Amino acid sequence: MRPGQVIWSMPGGLEYLGRSGCPAPGRLVYLLRFFELIALFGLFVQAFLAWIFVAVLRSIRLKPTPQAFHSFFWAFTSLAVGLTLMSYRFAQVHGVGGQRNVLWVDGQLRPMLCYALYMGLKATFAALLVRGGYELAGRREPALVRRLYLPVIVLMAAAPLLSPGIDGLLAIQAPVMICAALAALAVIRPLRIRDSGSHIVYWSLIGMALSWGFHAAIVTADYWFDMLVPLSLNSFLDLAVQLTLGIGLLVSMFESNHRRWVEAEEERERLRRSLEKDEKLRALGTVVSGVAHELNNPLTVIVGYAAALRKHAMHEQQARIIGEQAERCRVIVRSLSALAGQSVHPRETIEFSQLAGHVVRGLGQELLEDRSINVEAPSSLSFRADRVGIEHVLRNLVKNALQASPLGGVVTLGARPLDDGVELFVEDEGPGVPVSERERLFEPFYTTRSPGKGTGLGLSMAHSIVRAHHGMISVGEREGVSGASFRVRIPGHAEDAGRDTLHSVPKPRDPRLLVVDDDKAVRTVLRSHAENRGWQVTEAGSAEEALQEPLHEVGAILCDLRMPGMGGIGFHDELHERDAVLLEKVVFATGDYSSEDTVHFESRCDRPLVHKPFNFDHLFRCLGAVANKAGHGNNSDPARSAKRGRHRGQRKGLPS
Repeated sequence: MRPGQVIWSMPGGLEYLGRSGCPAPGRLVYLLRFFELIALFGLFVQAFLAWIFVAVLRSIRLKPTPQAFHSFFWAFTSLAVGLTLMSYRFAQVHGVGGQRNVLWVDGQLRPMLCYALYMGLKATFAALLVRGGYELAGRREPALVRRLYLPVIVLMAAAPLLSPGIDGLLAIQAPVMICAALAALAVIRPLRIRDSGSHIVYWSLIGMALSWGFHAAIVTADYWFDMLVPLSLNSFLDLAVQLTLGIGLLVSMFESNHRRWVEAEEERERLRRSLEKDEKLRALGTVVSGVAHELNNPLTVIVGYAAALRKHAMHEQQARIIGEQAERCRVIVRSLSALAGQSVHPRETIEFSQLAGHVVRGLGQELLEDRSINVEAPSSLSFRADRVGIEHVLRNLVKNALQASPLGGVVTLGARPLDDGVELFVEDEGPGVPVSERERLFEPFYTTRSPGKGTGLGLSMAHSIVRAHHGMISVGEREGVSGASFRVRIPGHAEDAGRDTLHSVPKPRDPRLLVVDDDKAVRTVLRSHAENRGWQVTEAGSAEEALQEPLHEVGAILCDLRMPGMGGIGFHDELHERDAVLLEKVVFATGDYSSEDTVHFESRCDRPLVHKPFNFDHLFRCLGAVANKAGHGNNSDPARSAKRGRHRGQRKGLPS
């Protein structure tokens, strides 16, 4: 004992260490009793507050639930249970009911078990606090930290075996709680500028570390009596830290949930706008579907007579231009229908040099007066794709490149073979496309031009056509120089780009042809081209009329899909039921290649489907191949066709 210290023995065998000159023992008993009651009251309030936070966390239903929610819930549950045990123990030993219970005095079995549970629960609180801090920051604890949780909890629970008194347990508990507070503090520190909740948690963890440092200093002090006041108030200090920490965690979780809610609302709004856009595009596709049927029939007549005029040298140039411009009209209609997400894109072999020539000739002369186009591609490069669709894509890209290039600029149009297809590219010498605009550049109705100078449909139509080819279109910067570089990748191997096998089809063995179309002008131009190629033509204005003809006596049948009555689809289904051999003679034609019925029919039908306006050479090669195949009796297996029909389903008729 140091000089100036005295020891007073109190009732119950308790000894208090203090300095000489302190209050007399009689007055000391009441003073100590007063401080004990203050400390016990603070412990009760602390336990009650912990249960309040548990109830609040249990009652709230955050959607979506933050990742840290469960860790903080079980952390406060552990703290509440531990504090409740300690409150009960101190209530027993200090005789709140008027009589001390000697079974709960330090050194007995009951307080040791109570201390063991309390220490284990406080260690669990510390571990979950650290884990919650990592989860709040969106991180996962390091493996070393995760491996420390269980050993620390076990060692803390065993601490009463080494130090059965509360003073020693507080001294053991202090470094653990300080380390837990500092570990969580290091993780949460970067978040304190993000929201106010994390800022509150940040300062509460600092307060937690300081308060446990203060506890450690108190319980290791030599002058016990001098520390009566701070010892009696330590529960209130813990209470303040606990209250601040709980409020900060709740605020932080609510703010995190609010941010996620805002993000979810923004995503829902984006999806709503996307749905509205899709509905508008589908409505547009429905309109275009009707327009396509009405427009492609006269275009077929125009293209047909233009092809006939090419045989006369005097009108060959004009006829070629008429045919190309009619093709442009068809491409525009098809591209608009592609925006609705449904369209048929028949593939054929394309020579890039011819494709590039068509693209350049289709541009306005005003764009080419002060700018030029450089075509770069290996000789005889070819690939398989929808010719008119890819031509529209390239024409749109080249037109945009010419408008973006300065006067005297050069636009490069080229192609290169790839291992899995072909890459087409268009490069300009303009300012390029900002990175912030590249993602939205292919959205429908998005344009960077001033009102009245752009619809925002050109690049979106190009994107739809390329997507229908299972390809990809992208924009980037040119290497080493200013300007934009658009690249279109079309999948397909080089060996797929050989000659069209229909080029080698000989003259049909059975030249009798039945043309089924409700448009007389279309039938007339088809008859003219067919007779010039040696066919004997019979006409029918409807599918019902065609079924009255002796179909076994014709070599080939060309049938339009969209007609009054049963239409071409009903004609297909009727022949399938009557005689599948007759169906092998039919080639179907359509000017409506974007409606749901047409797309569905194309997917389930294995007969050729050609599009209006026709490429007449290709059309009659296809008819000749069908006539020769039917003449040899090389028909498909009727059972196989019937099975296909059952699996894919059938629809009767189309609206006129």
